[in-house]
Amino acid sequence: MSFWWRPLFFVLGIGLAALIATAGKSVGSGWMLFAAGLVIYLIYHLRQLSRLSAWLDSNDRPPLSGDGVWGDAFYRLEKLLRERRGLQRKTAADLEQMLEATRSLPDGVVILDQENRIVWLNDAAQRLLGLSSKRDLGQFVLYLLRNSRFVEWLMSEDLARTLTLESPTAREHTLSLQIVPLPRRQKMLVARDITELARVEAMRRDFVANVSHELRTPITVILGFLEAFEDMPDAHPGEFRKHIPLMREQSDRIRRLVDDLLALAKLESEPETRDETVDMPALARRLADEAETLSQGRHQIKLDLDCQARLIGNSQELYSALANLVTNAVRYTPAGGRIGIRWNMSEYGGASFSVTDTGEGIEAQHIPRLTERFYRVDRGRSRATGGTGLGLAIVKHVLQRHQARLKVDSTVGKGSTFTALFPNERVIPAETVA
Repeated sequence: MSFWWRPLFFVLGIGLAALIATAGKSVGSGWMLFAAGLVIYLIYHLRQLSRLSAWLDSNDRPPLSGDGVWGDAFYRLEKLLRERRGLQRKTAADLEQMLEATRSLPDGVVILDQENRIVWLNDAAQRLLGLSSKRDLGQFVLYLLRNSRFVEWLMSEDLARTLTLESPTAREHTLSLQIVPLPRRQKMLVARDITELARVEAMRRDFVANVSHELRTPITVILGFLEAFEDMPDAHPGEFRKHIPLMREQSDRIRRLVDDLLALAKLESEPETRDETVDMPALARRLADEAETLSQGRHQIKLDLDCQARLIGNSQELYSALANLVTNAVRYTPAGGRIGIRWNMSEYGGASFSVTDTGEGIEAQHIPRLTERFYRVDRGRSRATGGTGLGLAIVKHVLQRHQARLKVDSTVGKGSTFTALFPNERVIPAETVA
């Protein structure tokens, strides 16, 4: 409610009271009384102004009270102050939340002023760039990140260009740096860890190179024969036939490679497997029979069915993966060696399918990379046995689709054991065979 009219009525009241009090007396006395009232009124307002000035200078600003227009002004001021304090608290809370979110970002963030001094940085920037919020604030970032490519890039101020370089704190990490303009001529340096992306890109390049290399050799052989045949129009048919086995071998090599590539592509394109009940004892017996056929009597094949449990999974995918394990054991075990195929309940829960051989074994440093595409411990020996380099990659993908994993145990000179460990939720229990 507005009280602007009260001072006017107060002054008019003083004048009226002076006229009534001096009725029949001298006019000077009335004006003196009127002036005295105005002085009192002025003193009152000066006192209120003094209170307001002291209140404005105070940090805690206790509540003000007053009468008339001053009471209304004090009320409005306190209301405005409360609203502003509430807005400031909300803004401060929002700012703190934003800073906390930025501080927790996985990407490094460094705020730079117009002279490239560090104003603020988050935790990821300390980890990725080796900076310190306690030591480096106010320092020139060019003094701290001493890299000629970084200096050239930052000074160019080309906001559309990113920079890729190794992390100063961990050489095995690859960073992508970007500049984002900010108000007041500041800028934000963003450092993103792209190590995994760089690794995937390197794998893609290696994959293309390996596929090209694997296809080039058999195609070159076949083309060489065709060109030779073309230059011998009058050659005896027997001359052609003696080269057919080698051409067929190289053609089979291309077919196996293409089949494995298509199998991998299918596994990666289908997000989930089509589950059914898989008779694992029957599958193990089938794989043992195929091992006998592939071995042609050169190895001792032993099958151990320690349980009759079945699996929930895709029978075609499981056959493809487990057949790779069995085939590898036959291929890489010298004649006279032993190969064991076993299906049993795992001691850690679930079930396991394992293939054990008495081959040459695998050195420890090779084991973590066995499931990489085209990774070979011995390239010459792998090609000689007809391998495409994709078998264990297929095994890995199939097992992952069944929430299973591959465990490899190997001793150089003694042999290896490849075990597919299936989780308990995939196993349909049955009576254990004595």
